[in-house]
Amino acid sequence: MADTQTGYPSKDKPWLKYFSNEALQTALPQKTIYEYLYDCCKNRLNRTATNYFGNKGTYSELFHNIDIATHAFRKCGVREGDMVSLCMLNMPETLYVVYALNRIGAICNNIEPRVNAEQIKDRINNVESKILIVVDVFLGKIKEIADKTQLSTIIVVPISRSMPFYIKAAFKISKGHLIPKMPMDKKYVLYDEFIADVVIDNSIDDVEYKKNSPAVIIYTGGTTGVSKGAILSNDSVVAVAASVVYDVPRLYTGDRFLGIMPPFIAYGFVFGMFIPLCAGLEVIQIPNFKPEMLDTLVLKYKPNHIIGVPSFFERLAKSKRMKNKDLSFLLCTITGGDQLLENTEKLINDFFHSHNCKYDILKGYGMTEMGSAVTVTATDECNILGSVGIPSHSAVVKVIDHDTGEELKYNESGEICMRSPGMMLEYLNNPTETDKVMRKHADGHLWIHTGDIGYMNEAGVIFIKGRIKRMIIRPDGHNVWPSKIEEVIMSHPAVSECVCVGTANPNGANGKIPTAYIVVENGIERTDNLLEEIDNFEREKLPERDIAMKLVYIDEIPLTSVGKVDYRALEG
Repeated sequence: MADTQTGYPSKDKPWLKYFSNEALQTALPQKTIYEYLYDCCKNRLNRTATNYFGNKGTYSELFHNIDIATHAFRKCGVREGDMVSLCMLNMPETLYVVYALNRIGAICNNIEPRVNAEQIKDRINNVESKILIVVDVFLGKIKEIADKTQLSTIIVVPISRSMPFYIKAAFKISKGHLIPKMPMDKKYVLYDEFIADVVIDNSIDDVEYKKNSPAVIIYTGGTTGVSKGAILSNDSVVAVAASVVYDVPRLYTGDRFLGIMPPFIAYGFVFGMFIPLCAGLEVIQIPNFKPEMLDTLVLKYKPNHIIGVPSFFERLAKSKRMKNKDLSFLLCTITGGDQLLENTEKLINDFFHSHNCKYDILKGYGMTEMGSAVTVTATDECNILGSVGIPSHSAVVKVIDHDTGEELKYNESGEICMRSPGMMLEYLNNPTETDKVMRKHADGHLWIHTGDIGYMNEAGVIFIKGRIKRMIIRPDGHNVWPSKIEEVIMSHPAVSECVCVGTANPNGANGKIPTAYIVVENGIERTDNLLEEIDNFEREKLPERDIAMKLVYIDEIPLTSVGKVDYRALEG
């Protein structure tokens, strides 16, 4: 049967040819998150599961600590369907708490602790949480808003709790004064006090799996709009994980995984603290990751697997510390969460190969609303420069005309729409926004509208051109796609990074000015002559109406807390 039988990707599904019959014929598990994790790991209990500043814990110890936390939450009155809020980082205790709550059937309201206190308050109140688990370094924010919530119990977890003794001692000496003090209020309790009287027995009665039961609320990034709480079910998270078992190569039991993506985003929750454990990896947990730390961490831990956003790997490729270093231990590096330009992808791949890594960077594409990744570069054959790979074997992707809603054929650009078992249930308390992004099509299926523009070729490989919301409408009404401008300007030898956004028209009229913010290579002087040279370079490669109308030097591209480009900061 021809791959392009009808000419419509969602009907032909040409990407399925890349997957084994086993993958295509195996039904997705119908289990809770905890059940699936335990079933994956019950035969490897003596292997290392976590590594926190060198303090290693086995899978047996992981499940023992989950048992303790489960008993403690039950004793505290947590029951199936309760909303329990978390403000946690990459720490062993985060794993204990999340999986314990899932055993009970409670729903984790997963809040980023780095947002401001008012946002934390709103996210607690929106679900009427009575219990909050928070890492101590962010306790100050909670003290500001606790009396404006219904919280009756605030469980405080010291960031140093699971550190080795000598690191914990050094941490308390150097950073201890920065940790807010516990209030003299009975509602505040240290984690060790919370679990102090727990007696481990066989009385834990795990909640039974129920189809589409909510498991976790994860908030969208909000980099181009207002953040919304996506409710993911057990099915959502397990489906993504089970698909990855077949779709992502080179995940071997016992390998080391560098956990740098935070647990409060879908990428970090699913790909950072669930899939690696299901695969039997040693998860190296980094609670306070900063992009400039990546080279040090790679050299220290020699991880086999890393997930991150493009800016992390670009920084690694440009690091002077990596000169002449052997990276043959790297088996799988995955980037997602932001667009990877072709020039940057080539830079990263050349860096890997010149440092003895056999493999190109893998790319994924998805969104919080889909439980993280929907596409993968499953094989070398579909890992094409500039692409985001093929749909997962359990997903379906199509491209539609944004105006008519009609499906487009191969190589025709339009809005990317997706459906898979990883799809969210809805946005928390926001049916209007849910209906905007999750729509029923003529085929009777619910589809997620991504807001991204792209196309699929005849082999099932997807290429993203940009976001509908990032499209810049010039004062003359012409539509400009910033990703093309960025790609051209970054090909100039003097340019290190470039981001193009629409800025206000100085005349106050309608329309935006396509403005390119440029970071030059180290040692290059920022002169007017260079800007003129870059402008001429751009004009040689792009039509007159598709160029940046304004070029601006900038010291560095602003990033969000998870490493994505902060477009809103540049738009002003």
